[in-house]
Amino acid sequence: MLFQGGALFDSLSVIENVMFPLKMFTKMSRKEMLDRANFCLERVDIINKNNLFPSEISGGMQKRVAIARAIVMKPKYLFCDEPNSGLDPLTAILIDNLIKELTEEYNMTTVVITHDMNSVLEIGDNIMFIYKGKNHWVGDKDSIITTPNPRSKRFCLFFQVFETLSKRR
Repeated sequence: MLFQGGALFDSLSVIENVMFPLKMFTKMSRKEMLDRANFCLERVDIINKNNLFPSEISGGMQKRVAIARAIVMKPKYLFCDEPNSGLDPLTAILIDNLIKELTEEYNMTTVVITHDMNSVLEIGDNIMFIYKGKNHWVGDKDSIITTPNPRSKRFCLFFQVFETLSKRR
């Protein structure tokens, strides 16, 4: 699980945060845990930050550490709650790309909960539009923009107008 705020433990270093699930759920030796955690940190491009604490790294790095922790157990499923929340647009794109790469690389099923249409269009294969707890539309990223479904259409239209206005600034 990748939590919206990362949910890193403030009192644990970067490497200890990534090793946490291994300590809880495996019988790996300390060296095996370190090797696996270091591999995952390198995979998300966090190098030479093992002994730092979450407060000592940027928000984007915290997200990547949280991703490393989420994949350290080689999961079949990855659940992401608003993975780009609080990130600048460039870092958000990097996180989207990383999630997409890891999903393909590890052959995981990844479920992303988001209202960020950039993320939907970038990493979504199968998309479900949920409104007030009910499924209103299901399809792929190509058809979400052209859907005749009124609720989905309004949401996408709002997104397109917002994007157009943002580009003018």
